[in-house]
Amino acid sequence: MKLDPVLPRKPWRARIAILLLAITGAGWLGWSAWFHSNPALTIKEIAFTITSESSSELRYEVTRREPDRPIICVLRALDSSAAVVGEVRETIPGETSKAASSTAARRTVVATLGKAAFVKVDRCWVTR
Repeated sequence: MKLDPVLPRKPWRARIAILLLAITGAGWLGWSAWFHSNPALTIKEIAFTITSESSSELRYEVTRREPDRPIICVLRALDSSAAVVGEVRETIPGETSKAASSTAARRTVVATLGKAAFVKVDRCWVTR
């Protein structure tokens, strides 16, 4: 004689709860993937030029999701030992026209205390 094991049946409420939890988790995962793959701001450094002992120039582009929002960027010039020899805080105004571009190309001069070896965009943020 063979005995069948008796497995407890899951009530229908538990199955609905598991299904809702799975749907919520999948929705959050989809939103998280979209949100982090489409940042509000991207920065592309194009080139820098050391023009003299006291001056450097940086060309860069900032692409924003909302063209009407202003952006503030901090540019830094560093010497060969990575010490900061110059810094500029630049405001990029928002564009409110219908033909507003989401990309702003900039060419900025950074005054330095000594000869710079490198110029970079340190950080940028969208303002309200």
